[in-house]
Amino acid sequence: MKQKKGPLIILTLLTYFIFKNNVAIQESIISSCNLFFKKLFPSLFPMMVLSDCFIYFDLPDLLCKYFGTLFSKIFHTSPYGAFAFFISCFSGTPSNSYIIKNLYLKNYLTKEEAEKILSFAFFSNPLFLFSMLSLIFPNQPTIVLKLFILPYIINIFIGIFGKKRTYTNQSILTKEKENFGTMLSNSIKKAMNTQLLILGSVSIFFLINSIINPTNCPLISGLLEISQGLNRLISSNNSLLIKEILTTLFISFGGLSIHLQIKGIISETDISYTAFLKGRILQTIFSIAIILIF
Repeated sequence: MKQKKGPLIILTLLTYFIFKNNVAIQESIISSCNLFFKKLFPSLFPMMVLSDCFIYFDLPDLLCKYFGTLFSKIFHTSPYGAFAFFISCFSGTPSNSYIIKNLYLKNYLTKEEAEKILSFAFFSNPLFLFSMLSLIFPNQPTIVLKLFILPYIINIFIGIFGKKRTYTNQSILTKEKENFGTMLSNSIKKAMNTQLLILGSVSIFFLINSIINPTNCPLISGLLEISQGLNRLISSNNSLLIKEILTTLFISFGGLSIHLQIKGIISETDISYTAFLKGRILQTIFSIAIILIF
């Protein structure tokens, strides 16, 4: 088999760079770990375990009963998608993909329905987002409110006008439930595995940023990892409009780190990542257009 020399050369150069800039690389990894343990893990891990508990105690059925019909009429997908959408609004990303994957594996959603909901149920953790926006735009409550609400409005429109799915009130496969203790134990294991994936992807993109972005350009940082990009904007000297555009870009696209996390979470299913990518491209285009117009 013919050996590919290009990737080996790149990896060799990368290894050399890591050893040569060992201190800077260590600082980058430590920064990513601090972000993960102080900001991401405390908000994401509890919601992942809670979402499994909600499913165990049939909250999707309850939401389906009271809001499912309305949800189906608006978004043209399974009424059980209401659970994924509502939880995603409060827990943020990548919890949304974790919840959608679990609903799909438990037969609440078909593959097509899971893909559609994944395309528009995309939100940053609201507490994290609001705090970052307040730091980027101090004493600008109108801008903060606009950028905070905009992702919800745009994603709702993507869900409404996106490809319509012919949904049915499919019957959920009934089987004897495992006891709560077993479910909770399995949920913790799954959530921890997902958290390790998130930590790894965040660390990798912090590392990449330290290599290719020595000047800490906010645009490059944000396209790689959303929280790092938003953090760079706090001390940026860019004009207010440029800050609004970059902030909207980071929030809408999510950063390559988020994309890697989503792809990793759904990798054990046949749910297509392409649907998620298309949703982020549409959200980015519409969001920036609104910022420029208004």
